[in-house]
Amino acid sequence: MATTETRTELEPILFEIVEGALESARREMEAQVDRTARSTIIREQHDHRAGIFDRRGQSVTALSFAATPTPIISRFGNDTHEGDVFIFNDCYKSDGGITHLPDICITVPCFFDGEIVAWVQVFGNVNDIGGDTPGSVPLAAFEIFQEGIMIPPVKFYEQGKRNEPLYETILNNSRFPEDLKGDVDAFINACSIGANRVVEICERYGREVVENTFEALLARCARDLREVVLPMVPNGSYEFEDFCEYDGVQPLEPRKYIRLKATMTKTADELVFDFTGTESQIMGSLNWPGSETYYAKFMGTLFKGFAPDMVINDGVNDVIRCVVPEGSILSPKFPAACSWRTYPLLRIVDVGLGCLGKAFGGFVPASAETISSYGLHGFDRDGEFFLLREVTGAGGQGRPFADGADTVDAAPEAKNMPGEFAEAFFPVRLRRLGLRRDSGGPGTFRGGLGYWKDIEILIAGTVILHADRATLQPWGVAGGKAGAPTVWMLNPETPGERVLPGKSDRIAVEPGDVLRVLSPGGGGWGDPLNRDPEAVRTDVVRDLVSVESAADDYGVVFVATSDPYRLEVDENATTARRERIPAARGPLKLYDRGARFYELLEQGEITLTTEDGEFVPPPPPEE
Repeated sequence: MATTETRTELEPILFEIVEGALESARREMEAQVDRTARSTIIREQHDHRAGIFDRRGQSVTALSFAATPTPIISRFGNDTHEGDVFIFNDCYKSDGGITHLPDICITVPCFFDGEIVAWVQVFGNVNDIGGDTPGSVPLAAFEIFQEGIMIPPVKFYEQGKRNEPLYETILNNSRFPEDLKGDVDAFINACSIGANRVVEICERYGREVVENTFEALLARCARDLREVVLPMVPNGSYEFEDFCEYDGVQPLEPRKYIRLKATMTKTADELVFDFTGTESQIMGSLNWPGSETYYAKFMGTLFKGFAPDMVINDGVNDVIRCVVPEGSILSPKFPAACSWRTYPLLRIVDVGLGCLGKAFGGFVPASAETISSYGLHGFDRDGEFFLLREVTGAGGQGRPFADGADTVDAAPEAKNMPGEFAEAFFPVRLRRLGLRRDSGGPGTFRGGLGYWKDIEILIAGTVILHADRATLQPWGVAGGKAGAPTVWMLNPETPGERVLPGKSDRIAVEPGDVLRVLSPGGGGWGDPLNRDPEAVRTDVVRDLVSVESAADDYGVVFVATSDPYRLEVDENATTARRERIPAARGPLKLYDRGARFYELLEQGEITLTTEDGEFVPPPPPEE
C-alpha cells in the first residue's frame, strides 16, 4: 500500500493521466464522427465538436466552445436515466450554446454506480434542416421560423428506446434526409463512445479522482488566467470597434454596416469585455443569440498567446466577464433570425484583438477573415437534387513574430474539401487552385494569403455566396497594411465577367459558367519597410508577392533580369527607395483598415466612435 507521502507525490502524475484520458476520449469521439458522418461539411470539413462536461454542465475539455448540457440538466432534472439520449438545436432554448439551427446537438449522460458523473456532447453543422434556402442558412431571413426546424431540448432515446415519431419528423424536414440521418447517427455513436470512456476512467481510477480532476481542470484554467495572463495586461480601459457587412441583402434592413464595439477593462482581479455600443439586433440573419458566459469563454481564446499551454474551459468565467446589452446583435430577442451569426462571431475576435492592441501599443496579431463559404445546388445529370457546400479558408493574420498562415479556417481542426472529392460527387470541375498573390497585407510580417479557386459549373443551378470583408478589409496593425478583400466573380476574363456581391442567397448559373473564389488575405503587422529584403525576394520568387508590390509596399528593388527565379536585390536602389517612401505615405497607423473603409468614412457611409490612433514604434533597445 502506498504511503500518504508517496500518494501526494503521484497525484500530479495521476492528474496528467486522467486529463490525457479525457482528451483522448474527446478526440476519439470526433474521429468517430469523421469516419461515419455522411454530409460533406461534417465528414470532409470537420465542422463539428465534441466535449466532456462535469455533472453540473461545465466544460472540462478544450475546443467545446458552444453547446452545453445545462438546458438538459435544468429541464429534465432527475428524470434522466441510463440509455437516455437528448437532442436539441433551438437557439433560444440552449442557454446561448447553440446559435444557429443547423448546429444539431446530441447529449448523453455518463452514469457510474447509478449516478451521473459527467455529460458528453457532439454538435455539428449538418447539411440541411429545412428553411428558406438549401443548407438552412438564409441571409435574407427576418425571423428564425424561416431558417429550419427548431428542436427544443427533448429526449431522443429514453432508456435505450428511440422516439421514432420524433426521428421521422426531424428527417422529414430536411431536403437531404439520408445525409441528416447519417450525421445524427454518427453523433449518437460518438457520444456512446465518449460516455463509455468516461465510465472506464471512473472504473480504473475511481469516481472521486475523476471528479477531483474535473475541478482541478477548471481551477487550473482560472489560475493560468489570473496568475499568468492578468499580470501581463496593463490595468485600464481600452475601446475598439469593427463592422460586419450587410449591404443590400435584406430589403427591410436599411443598415449596411453593423457595428460591434467593446470596452475591455482590466483590473488586478478580472478582465471585463463590455459590448455596450454594439448595434441593436437587425432585421436580417446576422444576429448571434449567445450568452455572456459563452462569450467570456470565446474571448478567453484571445489569451492563448500569453500562455500557450493553457487549456481554455469553463474556468474562464472565474476571471473573464462579458457584459452584453439586451436586444443587441449579440443578444437578440426571439424570434430574430440568426443563421449567419458567423460574422459577428468572427468580428468580436477582431474587436477583442483591437482592444488588446490599444493596451499593448500594437503588439498583437492583425485581423483575418477565415470563414467564407459558397454553395451550389440544383439537379445533377441523374436528376437528383444536390447541394455542394464548401467553407473556404483565407489568409491568417500577420503577427509580431511571424507571417500569417495561408488559407486557414477559423474552425478548430477544420479541413478543406479535396478537389478530387468535389469533382467525383458533384457536377463541377476545378479549373484552378492556388494562393492569391498579393492578398496578404504588407508588413514587417505580412498577412497570410487567401485562395484563388476557379470552379467550372457543369449544370444549370443556383449559387449561394456567404462572405464578409468584401468591402471592409482585414485590418493591419502597428504600421502593417490591410489584407485584400473577398472577391467573388462569375466568368472572369470573358466578355460576360461579373463581380458578384459578397453575400447572396440566389445567383443563377448555367453550364460552363466559372465561379472564381478569391478569399481574403490577413492583415499585415509592422512597417513593411522593415521587412527583410531577402524575405521579400523569396516571396516574389514564390509568386506570393508581385514585383510591383515589392517596390511600392516594401521598397525593395531588384536587379533587372529575364529569369524571375534568379532575382537579386538591388541594395543601393532599395536603400534609396526606402528612404523616399516614408515622406510620401505619412504617419503609420496603429490600425490600417484599408482604402475602401476610409472612402466610406469620408463619404459618411460609416462612422467611428473611437479613435484608432497612430503607431509609435518603441525606442530601440539600449546597447
